[in-house]
Amino acid sequence: MSTVLLTGGAGGLGRSVTKNLLSHGHHIVATLQPGTSLPSQENLVTHELDLTDEVGCQKLVQQVTSEYGTIDAAVLLVGGFAMGSLAETDFAAIDQMYRLNFQTAYHMVRPVFEQMSRQEQGGRIVLIGARPALVPEVAQHMVAYSLSKSLIIKLSEIINAAGNDKNIISTVIVPSTLDTPANREAMPDADPHNWVSPDELAELIAFVTFGPGQMLREPVLKAYNKA
Repeated sequence: MSTVLLTGGAGGLGRSVTKNLLSHGHHIVATLQPGTSLPSQENLVTHELDLTDEVGCQKLVQQVTSEYGTIDAAVLLVGGFAMGSLAETDFAAIDQMYRLNFQTAYHMVRPVFEQMSRQEQGGRIVLIGARPALVPEVAQHMVAYSLSKSLIIKLSEIINAAGNDKNIISTVIVPSTLDTPANREAMPDADPHNWVSPDELAELIAFVTFGPGQMLREPVLKAYNKA
């Protein structure tokens, strides 16, 4: 049974990924933001954890490794969003998006990469990007968010370079708009049929971590649907 470390397990995408990976027989250790929860399920262990706590992330990776021996995949979903043009974006906004989108990923990536480097089979790391990080015309309206997500893409490239001879592969999944209750409420006039289903995105994540997509070496996969 493979062990997956998943962050943001109680989020709109996290619930779909948890359901998908459990259905395929994997063991999941999921981090939850304080005040959130997941239903108790077989092969699912949850931990409340502030991912901006570097030492806490290191301790969790050590604990997972001690209990299960390996971390076969890490799926890191935690993040945040903010609008704002250059004129509207002060450094406090940049810092907030940096902490929510990059710091939370990096604090987990570093000890996970170290652990996977010690494993004969290596491992898979999945990160979540954003289309504005790739499209400047869109990024100009959400500057802090776009800059923080661009660091995720660069981090994935660095992981792949450092893990090339260790069978450690990182993939950035870049969705357009996820079809979640929160997004439907925030954009009531939009057509959600053009958005990306969390269940379908979860299937893509399973594909690149444990399915035939393991052979892919492209760091960025664009999952835009019709949006």
